Amino acid sequence: MAITQFEDFAPELPQRSRVREFADQTRAALRLVPDLTVDNSQAVSNRAFFAFLIGVFTAGLLLLLSINTALTSGAFTLENMKLHLAAVNDQRDAVLNQVATFSSPDNLAINATKLGMLPQTGINFLDINTASPGPTK
Repeated sequence: MAITQFEDFAPELPQRSRVREFADQTRAALRLVPDLTVDNSQAVSNRAFFAFLIGVFTAGLLLLLSINTALTSGAFTLENMKLHLAAVNDQRDAVLNQVATFSSPDNLAINATKLGMLPQTGINFLDINTASPGPTK
């Protein structure tokens, strides 16, 4: 019986070795394809690179925000200065109008009579040769 069992199994051995040869050939054919797995060092460097890029973009955006804020505050200061300048110009115009009103000939005559001054009735010339000026007619 032992011999029969051995003979029954004997034909199977060459088939198994053929399967193994075919499997070995298949594995060898699959091993010819380059390994596409990413090793840890390359993955870490990619993560570090993306973290660096995100950091640079974030820093750029924060810098842009601070510049924009500074320009906006400068614009508000400029607008306040323009309003102040307009108010000062209005005050200057008001003072110049008052000066023009007070320096008109009619107002000067009225203010002079209030102070006790009299209007000139005749024209007098000063003669340097004589000691006293006299009226000229």
